[in-house]
Amino acid sequence: MARRPGAFSMESDRVNVRNLLLLLVVPGVASFGLGAWWGVNDFIALTEANQQFDRLVRQSATQEELFVAAHRENTHRINVGFDGTWMLLGGIWAGIGIAAMGRSR
Repeated sequence: MARRPGAFSMESDRVNVRNLLLLLVVPGVASFGLGAWWGVNDFIALTEANQQFDRLVRQSATQEELFVAAHRENTHRINVGFDGTWMLLGGIWAGIGIAAMGRSR
């Protein structure tokens, strides 16, 4: 029997689910996981940089030492923010893939 235009078969549906899994869900989960892992590491470094800056303030450090310490702290702060962005993006990718997989069944 000939296929009608626009009709779908179960075989092409399985390929579609596999493609969604490979192209959206797996990279999304990986991106979320890596973003979370780096986010934890960067947050630990941010906490240490913040404590170092506080120590320098209490020790009446020079302006140059405070500037360098503040720069290091801000660098880690930016990294933590972008790690959260990768987590959000990965969650969106995985969510879109999972939702599309649910609709294709």
